[in-house]
Amino acid sequence: MTIKGTREIFIITGESSGDQHAAKYVREHLLLNEELYFSGIGQESMKDEGVSLIYNSEDISVVGLTEVIFKYKKIKSVLDLAKKYLYENRPALVVLVDYVEFNLKIATYAKSLGIPTLFYIAPQVWAWRENRINNIIKVVDHLAVVFPFEYDIFSKFSNNVTYVGHPLADDNELNPSDGKYHDKKYDLGVFPGSRESEIKNNIYTMLDCIKPSKGDSPDYSNIKIFYSNDKTKELLEKMLPVSLHESLKSGKDREEIRQCKKAITASGTITLELALLGIPMVIVYRLSSITYFIMKRLVKLKYIGLVNLILGENLGDEMIVKEYIQPKYHDQVEIMAELDKIDNDTAYRDEIIKKYLEIRNKLKPGAAKNLAQIANKLIF
Repeated sequence: MTIKGTREIFIITGESSGDQHAAKYVREHLLLNEELYFSGIGQESMKDEGVSLIYNSEDISVVGLTEVIFKYKKIKSVLDLAKKYLYENRPALVVLVDYVEFNLKIATYAKSLGIPTLFYIAPQVWAWRENRINNIIKVVDHLAVVFPFEYDIFSKFSNNVTYVGHPLADDNELNPSDGKYHDKKYDLGVFPGSRESEIKNNIYTMLDCIKPSKGDSPDYSNIKIFYSNDKTKELLEKMLPVSLHESLKSGKDREEIRQCKKAITASGTITLELALLGIPMVIVYRLSSITYFIMKRLVKLKYIGLVNLILGENLGDEMIVKEYIQPKYHDQVEIMAELDKIDNDTAYRDEIIKKYLEIRNKLKPGAAKNLAQIANKLIF
């Protein structure tokens, strides 16, 4: 229920990174106007900033077509809950953070109610469904993008597009370690993803690659496995042997991440964080067979990792960081070889780090502050 005398902003995000980005925006907007009231669907970071959550989105954080089908009833019930809330409370603005398919349905409904919408972190239709851009522009009042190449694409279709910068550019904790590579505490950091489906699809594949060579037993003695929240920690504890439970660490503990020599990681925002922390990585990502079959025919880009998208000369056409999508057995051998090369080829490792240093220069700071200013204009 909206507090009397305030304007309400309703926020929706479906995953851990979006939740953190939304929380930073809330903090900045309250600096502009402390009388605002925030409600929404999100996770712990939003809640910690004082957002009144009507639902915790950890339960509906999925990726992939078949994965969505398995959770369809739950997702549909939360979609209906959000629509009911909008109809009954009529907030001054709806801010939609990533979580594309769900949020575009909400944008369409909000428009039917006359409620303005601000979409933050643009739908990545440029990767596979550029023909949908016009449909998005029709239902979103303003689009706030986080990469300059996204602005170039979306601004062809609308004037209501702003390149606000990337939220990670303002994170002062995202700096490389001062220590030498071989002085770091951990041989490897494992980042299996922030969603339940990602972890189930990726964790065993990743762990099976931690071998000196094919046929050897994996060496887990000096690795750390990073989880995004309490729910994913519980899932990993159920999936992993007890002997690995002590290896689990919070993905929010940047100092522990900084102590990893290298990483094997799922695709997503974490790849950008690792690059800013100066940690060489290999991207390993597995989807359900049906989802992969469909996506392979839709996605236009050769490479999908954010580091490769940002640093490549042509969008998605150059590999700075090795990617293994839907890895097969022979890929496992290549992954082991790549991890070994990172460890033992100093010149190769230094070249990766040199490339990483270019990223910060390509990311514009001030995303949350700029987003707050746009939101303020939409409601006043």
